[in-house]
Amino acid sequence: MADLILDNIYLVLLLPLWLFLIIMLGRFFSVYVNKGVIYVLTLFSSFMGAMLCGSALWKLDAGRILENEIPFLKIDDFVINMGIHADRAALIFALVLFVVSFIVQLFSVSYMRDEKKSYRFFAFLNLFNFSMAGLLFSPNLFQTYFFWELVSVVSYLLIGFEYGKKEKSEASKKVFIINRIGDTALISGIIMCSYFLYSYSGNASLGSLSFTDMNVISTILYAYTSTPLFLLICGLFIIAAAVKSAQVPFYTWLQDAMEAKLPVSALLHSATMVAAGVFILLRLLPFFTLAGITLKIISVIGILTALICSLCASSQNHPKKVLAYSTSAQLGLMFFAVGMLNIKAAVAFFAAHAFIKTLLFLTLPDKEECWNYWNFILFLLGGLSLSGLFISGMAAKEMIYAGLDGGNTVLAVLFCVIAFLTAFYITRIALVIAHEYGLVKSMPDKIKLTSYILLILMNIGLYWYLRSHFEYKVAEPFWSALTAWVVVYILYVKNAFWKVPVLYPLSYNGFYLDKFYSETVVKLYHNFTGMLNKFETNVLSNYRPVVFCSKIPVKLVGLIEKEFMDGTVRLIAVTAKRLSRLDMKAQSGNIQRYNAYAFIIVTLILSCLIIAYIIMLSYIGG
Repeated sequence: MADLILDNIYLVLLLPLWLFLIIMLGRFFSVYVNKGVIYVLTLFSSFMGAMLCGSALWKLDAGRILENEIPFLKIDDFVINMGIHADRAALIFALVLFVVSFIVQLFSVSYMRDEKKSYRFFAFLNLFNFSMAGLLFSPNLFQTYFFWELVSVVSYLLIGFEYGKKEKSEASKKVFIINRIGDTALISGIIMCSYFLYSYSGNASLGSLSFTDMNVISTILYAYTSTPLFLLICGLFIIAAAVKSAQVPFYTWLQDAMEAKLPVSALLHSATMVAAGVFILLRLLPFFTLAGITLKIISVIGILTALICSLCASSQNHPKKVLAYSTSAQLGLMFFAVGMLNIKAAVAFFAAHAFIKTLLFLTLPDKEECWNYWNFILFLLGGLSLSGLFISGMAAKEMIYAGLDGGNTVLAVLFCVIAFLTAFYITRIALVIAHEYGLVKSMPDKIKLTSYILLILMNIGLYWYLRSHFEYKVAEPFWSALTAWVVVYILYVKNAFWKVPVLYPLSYNGFYLDKFYSETVVKLYHNFTGMLNKFETNVLSNYRPVVFCSKIPVKLVGLIEKEFMDGTVRLIAVTAKRLSRLDMKAQSGNIQRYNAYAFIIVTLILSCLIIAYIIMLSYIGG
């Protein structure tokens, strides 16, 4: 049974892709597709993906890798393969992906019940699962880049699902454009690595950048390249990860992604798109361990993002913006853990954050609806866990804190400050929502309630697993978060929230980074392109040698088109006309003339056959 599961792990990619094609092609060819069938098949796909990944993770021995590759592109001795590369890290990320997707899709069955285009929504959810699974199970960096781009495209489609609304369409475009920065950095790093290894390593197969050979690849690059070049490559990979995971200074795009529907926000912020940056850091860890400064850079990016985004979240009044800043902050802690080489803590917090953040998003009131008591209580439970006071969030955060260097007081203090701010903004926004929208005594429908219960069970199950397999103790971050909950409650009761003169406008406006991008950078870009346009119009267009040289290929192309291409077309037309006239003359109705024509044609054919036979005999005889 183990072999059956492990040998067919590729089904986690094929199932969601198959369903996407069924749904979209069925609608395209106007075939009737029942909504219930779409819901059942989509849930079945995610359920089977979770079961396959969980079973494979259970059976797969530590250090063993499942590989199944086929050649995709071959140029001389350079071959790029496509296929499956499944190790324990990929299976853990994929398991969380499919579990969260299943719960979000279950919630969406109720949430999208009245949506006319729900079939397209569920088709995109399946395509998203396929793209993320393809990224996680990629055997090399080239396939990773393909699915990296596909994830961005499908995210664009999901965020802009209601493309008829201008604000959603603009938000999806902005998210897509900002992510191009990371995509450019990633492909630049891939090309540089592949070119060097293919040209100078003496082993062309290393140029495909297989993850199996990543230790060898990083060692060769480190040994045979200059330090600045190696650091440049590492820097490009870090930029790609930072953009995808919305880290400093690229965290602004995640706020625009909040225009998406609640299920999409829950999916993007939990175990999918933003987690790709953390995953690529783990895949390329051999590069960063060879240059210690890159690990420090990753740690600084992570802790700085966690601090800045926590401050920004503390001053927001819109719940989805608070959770968006919170996502960047918590991913910053994962970056921090990876930079400290506390890999187990980073993966544990990734899983915990996925379940917690999904619960927080799904329990939010939608479109200024009243908040019911059940959702309010569940949101507070998720907030307690995210703060590090309850179940999986507490265990994972204490694991990160336990991995700190005991002598580094600054990092310990910063971590406690971030823990305090996390508890502060989560408690504050819960009270703000309850005060603004009001609380009503109503039960969520059975489907939504089931998704909430599953998320709570996932949190509890992860907590018991971490508690039984890893050692940690309740430390300063726990007490910092507990203090924040008490402080927020006291301030709320006394209505004593105040706005710090300098810090509040900075944090409320995201430290004006989005404004800098949308105004200053865009203005500089327009000025630069305007300057190039003026240079082309006023200088190049009036410089006679340039004008003369530019006219030569135009005249040459015109001559070829007029004399050769048009002449050929005219010759074909004239020949066809002449042949048709001859044919008309030949069809005179005279049977004797027809017999003469037939005799001439048969004679010519026989003559040609005889001549060909004689030539063949002379050639064989010679």
